[in-house]
Amino acid sequence: MPHLDSSIDVPTRPGAVAADASVVDLLRRLFTAELGVEVAAEDDFYAMGGDSLIALRVVAAAVDRGLPVRLIDLLTYPNAAELAEYLSSEEPHSGGEDPSAGPDRTGATPRPGEVTVSPASALQVGMIYLCETAGDTALYNDLIGMRVDATFDEQRFRSALRRLADRHPALRTSFDLATYDDAMQVIWTTAEVPLDLRHQSDGDEVAADELVARWRAHQLDTPFDWDRAPLVRCQVVALPGSFRLTVAIHHAVMDGWSFARMLVDLLTLYDAELNDGDAGLPPLPEDGLARFVEAERAAAAVPEAAAFWQQRADLPPLLLDRSRFSGSANPDGYAALRMEPELLAALRRSAAAARVPLKSLLIAVHGRALGEWTRNESDVVTGLVMNGRPEVDGADRLVGLFLNTVPLRIGPVTADHADLARAALAGERAAMPYRRYPLALIEQNLGRRAYDVVFNFTDFHVYDELAGLRSVRVGGWWSTDKASDPVTCDYTIDFPGFGTGVTVAYDQDLVPPARIEELLGRIDAGLRLAAAPGRSRRRDAGRPAGPARGGTG
Repeated sequence: MPHLDSSIDVPTRPGAVAADASVVDLLRRLFTAELGVEVAAEDDFYAMGGDSLIALRVVAAAVDRGLPVRLIDLLTYPNAAELAEYLSSEEPHSGGEDPSAGPDRTGATPRPGEVTVSPASALQVGMIYLCETAGDTALYNDLIGMRVDATFDEQRFRSALRRLADRHPALRTSFDLATYDDAMQVIWTTAEVPLDLRHQSDGDEVAADELVARWRAHQLDTPFDWDRAPLVRCQVVALPGSFRLTVAIHHAVMDGWSFARMLVDLLTLYDAELNDGDAGLPPLPEDGLARFVEAERAAAAVPEAAAFWQQRADLPPLLLDRSRFSGSANPDGYAALRMEPELLAALRRSAAAARVPLKSLLIAVHGRALGEWTRNESDVVTGLVMNGRPEVDGADRLVGLFLNTVPLRIGPVTADHADLARAALAGERAAMPYRRYPLALIEQNLGRRAYDVVFNFTDFHVYDELAGLRSVRVGGWWSTDKASDPVTCDYTIDFPGFGTGVTVAYDQDLVPPARIEELLGRIDAGLRLAAAPGRSRRRDAGRPAGPARGGTG
């Protein structure tokens, strides 16, 4: 069995007080409403398709109805019956944020002519610093493009862009790195998203794609100006009856989920413009960006946080000699492993049987693959991307940078996948109160990088909303992004242009392509083993089962 650190405080399941049936039913109905499927009182929220972003909506809805639910509570008691029993047996807490999240700050929307200036987050400062010192204009310069089957109307599209910038402060953000003692983010009252518009009136698809490719290459070679808002750029190549849309952003102003949310909002606004209607986008919580920075600063002040992360990262390096690597990597290599629907369905069933979220089972597969890959039978440390959005109504609709990547200790990696997944879930629960503690402080306390390999899991269900648009249809997606870690493993569900599976970005000078192919082979074998009940106790320490499907690039 994987060990649990004695310092991990995992709440025990209360059993002395019976839960009120009305509370159980309310929670069950909230689960049903947010998941879009009928949920019974004993059904596991995560096994039914929940994730941290949907969980934020459940938490906000529960608090709004007087139930003091926190995100960590739903992670610990993932069905309505257990969660209601926990709530009935505990002294009521305030709900919403955990104790490290800082004060509740309501604030106000800037009036015309006003500008909001507030501290930048530690992650934003770190990204900007890495971009400046690396001298790599492609670093954290993220682009997504697509074919849009709809009439292009310049006036209506520019109107949709303006409404998008008015809606999301992140699209009106710049940074002031010199005026104040701390780096500050500046949110302007108005900002116009630059639009490079080209027309391919003859309908030549190849020529249109060439225009897109040239603009993409130019953007990757052009650094953002931190002092000028917005840190967003847009290109449209218009053809008869369709257009190519490409959006470039700097990662310092928004994370991957936010990028997806922004694109869905833009296309929704444009669809409404074409139909002279209301986009129907729900309101956003005020001061979402400032709330995150406040929570991050509060987390940094929690006395036990430094020791917590020190213990979890205090292992020998997984891959690299620290004398060989200490700064920004150059992950210019790419490899991919696609997951067929039948395998994903089997993994969901295995996760439900183990009573863990799918994410926890994938972490177990990831950790064991890392152990086999590096010939390590003990614990390994991987970076874990965690969601730090404020626990308020509408937090999943916010556009901004709300992430932190923290060290997660997994092991022993020879354990059964289900046991390893339960230990990973316990570790994530224990990390929840400290999840916003800045990575920069973790590494400062360690005196080195905290990990070599990053695990990130995202279910891009936000794109499902595009199916409801009246006049806009989207396809032909592509994307490019570049982080600063030696190896990043992205486990994704329904990512446009790729689908479901694992993508790996890696520095070819630090980790040869053949080694990454071996890693993907072990991940592939681990996924199939975890999906097969009763087989996951067999440890395959030999060669991986063939090359990764999807190849390398």
